[in-house]
Amino acid sequence: MHDQTKISFLFYMCSLFICLVSVLPGTANAQVDDEPVGISANYTFETIDVPGEEFLAVAASSDFEDFAGYTLSDDGEKEVAFTLIDGVFTKHDFPGSQKTHFYALGNNGLAAGYYQDSDGLYHGVILENGELRRYNFPGAVQTEIYGYSDSSGAMTGNYTDASGVRRGFSGDDIIEFPGAVETYADFVSTLGNVVGSYVDAEGSYYPYLRGPGGSFATLDIPAVSDPEYFFLHGISDALNAVGRAKAAGDVPRTYAGNPLGLQELKFPGSVSTEGWNVNQDNSVVGHYDTEDGRRHGFIARPKPGTPQSRRGVTPPKLNYTFESIDVPGVDFLAVTASSDFEDYAGNMRGPDGEKDVAFTLIDGVFTTHDFPGSGGTYFYALGNNGIAAGHYKDRDGLYHGVILENGELRQYNFPNSVETEIYGYSDSTGALTGSFVDMSGVRRGFSGETIVEFPGHRKHTPIL
Repeated sequence: MHDQTKISFLFYMCSLFICLVSVLPGTANAQVDDEPVGISANYTFETIDVPGEEFLAVAASSDFEDFAGYTLSDDGEKEVAFTLIDGVFTKHDFPGSQKTHFYALGNNGLAAGYYQDSDGLYHGVILENGELRRYNFPGAVQTEIYGYSDSSGAMTGNYTDASGVRRGFSGDDIIEFPGAVETYADFVSTLGNVVGSYVDAEGSYYPYLRGPGGSFATLDIPAVSDPEYFFLHGISDALNAVGRAKAAGDVPRTYAGNPLGLQELKFPGSVSTEGWNVNQDNSVVGHYDTEDGRRHGFIARPKPGTPQSRRGVTPPKLNYTFESIDVPGVDFLAVTASSDFEDYAGNMRGPDGEKDVAFTLIDGVFTTHDFPGSGGTYFYALGNNGIAAGHYKDRDGLYHGVILENGELRQYNFPNSVETEIYGYSDSTGALTGSFVDMSGVRRGFSGETIVEFPGHRKHTPIL
């Protein structure tokens, strides 16, 4: 049976696939000439305007249809933040700033974003109980806040350290996509999933989802030719997402819906549409520009009965009973694989305590296995036929695949590999699955004789 590690995140991703098969005074239904098409046809659109304000960049919302973002100061000289709560419109300007923006709004009325200081640097700003206060992530030169969690109170955003490296954060956690040059974090859901984007060494943007346990999943980017950026801004518990992208020479556009296949969402008649938040009812909030140069807020509500209108749909709750798997006299038992017949395999401390050795627990019989001359032996796969597989470490510190069959250990190296690690075994085909490193140091996945490599990624493609 395949390796059982990382089961919670894999279960979540499986659940993701399953789950995805009058506002306020001054708000009115959009009256435009062209009809919405594509995914936009699944939404009804409403404009969010404030009398006397020609530039209203809505960038955040609560589940009670309060809004926040940024607008122009009364003298029109700079951009200042605003809140529109219970119909009351208020502007907020951090003292001495060049501009102030809000991008997050809690159901408790707390707003957050950032301001630009006189030197052009950005610092987080939080509005709480009517007072603005500054927030810098520890060790940061610049901080930008884009999300706030109603359930935990955690701020989410990104920061730049003294060396110029940009990383994401959520609460106290630093978020850095493996191998990325830059990592942006935009939002954390009530389920603990962080969404954002990362930039690779070639300068390309990719959206990601980070599970509560810290595992990353890369999401497909929409078909945007020559993109300048792509930011994934939000995801609801019902697994509807919203993001923004801009192609070279084009206007900013919004993409929404299934995070595994986002589609463009456009406010009818607009020149440009920028969606910034998705609420728990799956409504999308942001702003759009019109040909007369004005900027308006909007809320787009899913029409009842459409694929996007999955209100209240969440991944299934996990309900388990737990049992310990122990062996008398063994204090360290790392179970990493099992068969459908409740046989087990994994690794443990050797009898002398000097290194790790593999074990099998089949039909109640416990047996240890140590590849001759190894610095450690590990099993991560177990078939219903009793075949176990994993890898061992040689005296030079390199890993080689190892297979237990008919009571005998044998080495297995994927063709042309320097190192091989096995993590899975197929009962139906007998194929081994894992990863290998070639002479040039590039790691790729394999399954059977097939090499598995994610397009454009040459450093790491492990298959677990």
